[in-house]
Amino acid sequence: MKIVGTIVEYNPLHTGHIHALQEIKRQSQADLIVAVLSGNFTMRGDLSLFDKFEKTRQALKSNIDIVIELPFLYAVQNSDAFARNAIELLHLANVKEVWFGSEENASELYKSYYEKWITSEAQQQIKYLMQQGKSYKEATFSIIDLPSNDLLGFCYYKAIQEKNYPMTVHTIKRIGSFSSLEAKEFASAKAIRTNLELMKAYCPDYVNRNLIRDANQLFPYLKFTILNTSVLDLKTIFFVEEGIEHRLKGISKINSLDELISFLSTKRYTNSRIQRILVYILFQIKKNEVEELHEPKFLRVLGYSPLGKLYLNEIKKKVTLYTNIKEGLHPVLDIELKITKLLDLIYSSNTLKEEQGKPQEII
Repeated sequence: MKIVGTIVEYNPLHTGHIHALQEIKRQSQADLIVAVLSGNFTMRGDLSLFDKFEKTRQALKSNIDIVIELPFLYAVQNSDAFARNAIELLHLANVKEVWFGSEENASELYKSYYEKWITSEAQQQIKYLMQQGKSYKEATFSIIDLPSNDLLGFCYYKAIQEKNYPMTVHTIKRIGSFSSLEAKEFASAKAIRTNLELMKAYCPDYVNRNLIRDANQLFPYLKFTILNTSVLDLKTIFFVEEGIEHRLKGISKINSLDELISFLSTKRYTNSRIQRILVYILFQIKKNEVEELHEPKFLRVLGYSPLGKLYLNEIKKKVTLYTNIKEGLHPVLDIELKITKLLDLIYSSNTLKEEQGKPQEII
């Protein structure tokens, strides 16, 4: 049985993703697809439109066989950390081929860029540019001149090389951008998030718009937390550094999440970096909690097909699998429970029941 893996956010899942999955299946001749899925929050710190359990149901209906969660502490990170953690999960699942969308659709580029990246000259240039106030992404882009998704693809390749894992990367041509002359049968996730009316035309009918969560509902809780946390305590939160804890205290006259992000953003602090800071503050996750963590050594299973279930039964003696979770299993999962409880409070949902229940199963 041939198993391949992919790394997804599905925010939201749309027809371009369905096309990619079909192409992965066709080109790889895979029997089973394992997807590593970021949960309630994306790499950039955005709240996902749908909760992780709804995203899992959508993924299973799209013919993914196993959905593995990339938990918050592993997902809401910079691109290097996100990629390392996602690749580690696929390695634990014994995946040998990693497939993902790409603008350039030329996976051989990653090798040449990696050889350039590991030189001392390249590393010194990145260090210098960051000292001059450039963001890590800008500094990296000076060496790795690739579009955003290919830059993340490079991070996957780099993670594999650094671990010397027996894995290969393969790309599917990304389609669906209104900035080109491509056929309008596809739209990007960003375009859909910008105009949710596009969901009718560009998302499968099982992606239910009525279940969308509004990130603005987080703002009152975030504002309360910031106003009631001292500057010294804010400084202990992961990602809070370089004095931004003082700037955060200017929140009193700000009335929306977008306004706060705009207020805090600078040339050095990109929107994504700010969003990550804010969600770590919201959930009061401290530096020591993250810095004490090691790479993931377990698989949190959110859902599976019958074939996926059979495969998990085959590997369960070789890797730690968590399905329903409870406090005390692992610090990363304790954070997941903490996040779920607050999100349930904010959105009047009951996903804690699903955290503590069995994985989704599609027949």
